[in-house]
Amino acid sequence: MTELHLRQRLAEETDPKAIKRLVAALEYKQGLSPAKIEKKYGWSEQTVYNWLNRFEERGRPAALRDKPRLGRKPWLDPTQRRQLFAALNEPPSEAGYDAPAIDRGVRHRT
Repeated sequence: MTELHLRQRLAEETDPKAIKRLVAALEYKQGLSPAKIEKKYGWSEQTVYNWLNRFEERGRPAALRDKPRLGRKPWLDPTQRRQLFAALNEPPSEAGYDAPAIDRGVRHRT
């Protein structure tokens, strides 16, 4: 990727992470070492190396974004989630609670 191409992409980019990666790549193209980029911007040298490796391995657009990651496994399965949301949308009396007592408790906290 040329320096001109990096500058053009940087001018169009709005994602903060992508902007950092483009700046690092541009600075590297202009001759700054990852160690000097670390000193200038405060990004760890290893992180800069990781970003530069991404540009080589994945190419321009893919290097700017993180790969999708799996999050923590949900505690509730889809059926349990539907049941929970249904229960939360019911009046407290449907679950056996005294609605006026709940209302008074909420009013005293505010």
